[in-house]
Amino acid sequence: MGLEPTWISPFDLKPNAYTISPRACVMDFSTPIHIHPSLNPFPYLEHMSNTQTIYCFNNSTVLKTSDMALMIAALNTQLPAFCNAWNRPQYTCVAAPTTMRPGNYMYCNFLDTADMQGALAYHTESANVPFSRVFVKTILSYGGAIQMGATASVPTVAQAFSHEIYEMIGNQNVNVWWQRSDGNLVPAEVTDPVQGAIVPVKVGSVTVGLSDYVLPNWADPQATARPFNFLNTLTKPFQIAKGGYVVLMRGGSMSYVFGSDATPYIKYKADISAKDAATALCPFIDPNAPVAPVAPAPVAVAAPAPVAVAAPAPVAVASAAPPMAEPVVE
Repeated sequence: MGLEPTWISPFDLKPNAYTISPRACVMDFSTPIHIHPSLNPFPYLEHMSNTQTIYCFNNSTVLKTSDMALMIAALNTQLPAFCNAWNRPQYTCVAAPTTMRPGNYMYCNFLDTADMQGALAYHTESANVPFSRVFVKTILSYGGAIQMGATASVPTVAQAFSHEIYEMIGNQNVNVWWQRSDGNLVPAEVTDPVQGAIVPVKVGSVTVGLSDYVLPNWADPQATARPFNFLNTLTKPFQIAKGGYVVLMRGGSMSYVFGSDATPYIKYKADISAKDAATALCPFIDPNAPVAPVAPAPVAVAAPAPVAVAAPAPVAVASAAPPMAEPVVE
């Protein structure tokens, strides 16, 4: 018989609980966090003048609104520690009606299928407004789950969501690079190196699998003190977790560096990260506009050049030959 979870009231989680060193933000996630489903995590955030809102839109036909609400509730419990670790303003995610326009606020849009070749999810900016997109059907087609799979190795929509939110907060203009000790560069994407790691957060009876992320010491080539990531599994700067990856800029050329256990899903995810790094901007996209799946580009085939054929010379025939059958053209 399992132990009854101890429910955490958001009123027990005071704002000053997160004004601690990033090294103290590492928690033991061998047992998931439990947040009672009837409670709004961190309600005090609504009254903090420096809290910024990220609006979330559900335009997917396969993602339930209740599932998006669970992801938001789970992520909002993690954002205070993340923002403090990276010295960012406090952010909170809010579910928004699909009829709403986000204006100048950051936003995330859940959609069915990719609108960019090679994308499972991505973040970028347009008109100086950072935004992200998560493609639910595409993630599920790779064997993913909505909230949490049978094991921690199964990718989740919740993981992709938190992955893009963390990176959108950390690298809003998608143009920051970190320099390694060898002089090569990696983009300032805080979840790519630990892409394969999942942080389970319990919301009611549902376990939500969120993303791990690296901490500032990871990007400091001279740092020696752990932790280098939230789950405290990495042991040195710029180390890549077994299921992670980075885009590496060497001599003006970009390439991928994968962890030892990188799956096809992670390699597919890495492809769009490289495109984000190469092209930080894209045209403005209305978050509520319908998105058509990417169709393969038409291939232009040149028509065969006409071939001049000399008329046959007249041949004297004693008797008429039987008619020749027309050639069959496939």
